[in-house]
Amino acid sequence: MTINENLNEVDDALCVTNTAGRIVGANKRFCKMFGFELHEVIWHYLRDLYRHEDELTRILKKAPEHSDVLRTRMRNRSGRSFRCVLTRWGSKSQEGIPVMMHSIQRMHAA
Repeated sequence: MTINENLNEVDDALCVTNTAGRIVGANKRFCKMFGFELHEVIWHYLRDLYRHEDELTRILKKAPEHSDVLRTRMRNRSGRSFRCVLTRWGSKSQEGIPVMMHSIQRMHAA
């Protein structure tokens, strides 16, 4: 599957998952936020980055074409968690395959 090369032009951390939740593309900001090298992020599951699995379960029950914004806790590769705002929406790859887009903005303590 070819993922749009313009992901790195987006300011937020951005990843693309297939309908099973596997990461099939990500930008550099996403990789830095979660502690991955660009070449190794592919095929990890997004669910492994959620701090609380019940939040992920709630999101996955919604239809893929449903967009959603939620405040959640995610964790990086080393296990350190942080608060963020996740925006999720359905899209299609360049080949027309359904994918999910995930934009993640870290929330800073007030």
